[in-house]
Amino acid sequence: MTEPSAPPEAPPITEPVMGARLHPLTPFVKGWGYFVVAAFAMANNEGLRSNLKIAGLGLAGVLVGGILLGALSWWFTKWQLTVDAVRVDSGFLFRRTRIIRFDRIQTIDVAQPFVARLFGMAELRMDVAGGGKSDGRLSYFTYDEAQRLRATLLLRAKGKHAVQHQAPDVEPEPLLVVPTSRLLGATLLSSTVLASAGGLVALIVSTTVLEAHTGLFAGLPLLLGVVQPIWKQVVGNHGFTLSETHEGLRTKRGLFDVQRQTVPPGRVQGLLITEPLIWRLLGWSRVDLDIAGVAGSKADGEDENEGAQLLPVGERQEVAGVLARVLPGFDLSAIEMHQAPERVKWLRPVGWRYLAYGVDDNVLVTTRGWVSRRTSIVLHHKTQSVRLQQGPLQRRLGLANVHVDTPEGPTDAIALHRDQAEAAALVEAQANRAREARRTAESVPAQTHPNEPSPDGFNSSAASPADDNSAR
Repeated sequence: MTEPSAPPEAPPITEPVMGARLHPLTPFVKGWGYFVVAAFAMANNEGLRSNLKIAGLGLAGVLVGGILLGALSWWFTKWQLTVDAVRVDSGFLFRRTRIIRFDRIQTIDVAQPFVARLFGMAELRMDVAGGGKSDGRLSYFTYDEAQRLRATLLLRAKGKHAVQHQAPDVEPEPLLVVPTSRLLGATLLSSTVLASAGGLVALIVSTTVLEAHTGLFAGLPLLLGVVQPIWKQVVGNHGFTLSETHEGLRTKRGLFDVQRQTVPPGRVQGLLITEPLIWRLLGWSRVDLDIAGVAGSKADGEDENEGAQLLPVGERQEVAGVLARVLPGFDLSAIEMHQAPERVKWLRPVGWRYLAYGVDDNVLVTTRGWVSRRTSIVLHHKTQSVRLQQGPLQRRLGLANVHVDTPEGPTDAIALHRDQAEAAALVEAQANRAREARRTAESVPAQTHPNEPSPDGFNSSAASPADDNSAR
């Protein structure tokens, strides 16, 4: 697959480059939900239903007021490109100015929420070091304008002054596409859906036999436990496509809201492979990534510890290929794993057999869990700290946990219930490996994140806080 050629460069810009207002339909795309909520509330009001004239006038007033407020917000919102930043001015009562420096931009993706997609519009979502998701959003543009602006900003972030009008990105050839049937099957076979569905069936049977209709209200959370994962995984990941570009791996997903996310090389902090029990029998697993600037900066109720989903559900061969793309030369099956000592069965009668860790020249790997197996992979040079933790029951058995800390995200590398002497040796060895890997990485230019420690800032520590034996 040939990579697109680099865009042409322009002479350095010495004066601020003025932008423009956003797309004129931006107020409607952002505010249509409020109108729907108002219409629904009026439809459920018995007094308004009996007087359609008043209801119609009220709905028209909401529509006109919303249009006026949206138009004012749109009119007073302007953006511009300066020499070293994107400046966004907004607000007609209380003015707000956002300055997004180019050297703080980690990645830029183009997203199309459902209503924006209907009108051929899109928004830019920038991962800004030290900022939240809402701080890095700029919406809405036409899709082609968003692509051109993304190309320009990426060049500015690399320290290059780009021409204002770039050719839109060409959609790369996909490396793999996850079938919708597999997404649906994996979701239905997940522990959350199975438990909720089983509880819902039991509740329906019990209320039917006992003729107690009040119990049906208790079924609403169970019903939500079935519907919500299906909506999130099947609808949210519909058409999941993984491609490779010169900027890194790129994912595209979504039936209604089309989401695109780029995973640049060098920003991956760790990986997490999740294999629920039934998935393991079918050879399926999920791969998530810790990416600098992504976890911990979610908006609108999203999980703060959720990173980038690299593969929602894949077969073993696909997972191995994806891991090799992220970490060239990496082979998980080639790493020798060290299992926990047999006396751990007093703390975990079944799960102790699945506790293990392994190390090679580049990564440390930990596994745990028999109902849902979690394999955490941490790059040595991304290790922030190593700590030893020991509870009272562990002290009696001569055991300890070793935590390998990385930037906030789904990866949680813990070597659980190791022999006390082995745990102490692992802490010291991993600290040395991380320190040496950071020195080696100093010779390779890379974008850093403010939450990452400096090459000399690695530390190791030992602690004995509350007992960690109950963690499963």
